[in-house]
Amino acid sequence: MMRKQLVLDAGGVIVTNLTPGFWTMVADAARVPYPDIRAAYKTELRDGLWTGAVSEADFWRWLGDRCPDVAERDARELLRRNLRPLPAFERVAAWSRLADVHLLSNHRAEWLAPVVEQLRPYLGHVVISSEAGASKPADAMFAALRDRLAPDAPVLYVDDHPDNLAAGERFGWTGLLADDGGRWTGEADAWLLQDHCE
Repeated sequence: MMRKQLVLDAGGVIVTNLTPGFWTMVADAARVPYPDIRAAYKTELRDGLWTGAVSEADFWRWLGDRCPDVAERDARELLRRNLRPLPAFERVAAWSRLADVHLLSNHRAEWLAPVVEQLRPYLGHVVISSEAGASKPADAMFAALRDRLAPDAPVLYVDDHPDNLAAGERFGWTGLLADDGGRWTGEADAWLLQDHCE
């Protein structure tokens, strides 16, 4: 039997999302309205940051210009504190005994490095948008991982954004929406265990 493939997003699936946590903390520390800083980030920086067109150093410079009351070291600490493991983080090791587990994430590789390092023994391929030069839901992100997987292997793809799931389903992957309560982990267990118990 062909080994199953489990593809996980990072933010909102195995670790907390940067939105709203990090941005709320930055807005509070800088004493600027949250909607203003978020809107500026989305229009001026987000796409380039995730695809690697904007460097991490450029991001910290931009944030310093927008929020001069927040020192870079403090902003970095806010980001580090915001990337907290979600319950699924602890399940990756067990899932790796049932399937090949991979990460497919819109993120900065530098920021996810501590997470990846902890999970490395249980992971197959890791595709992060800042290194891939594309971000979900662009087909190029999914193709970057698909081309590394065994052809015709069954794939379960977990993400917390429906648009990303729809993109994965175009590649023939089964999509599973990660909910805030973590109920999705039971559905993932059932998918992984199907055929193992027969």
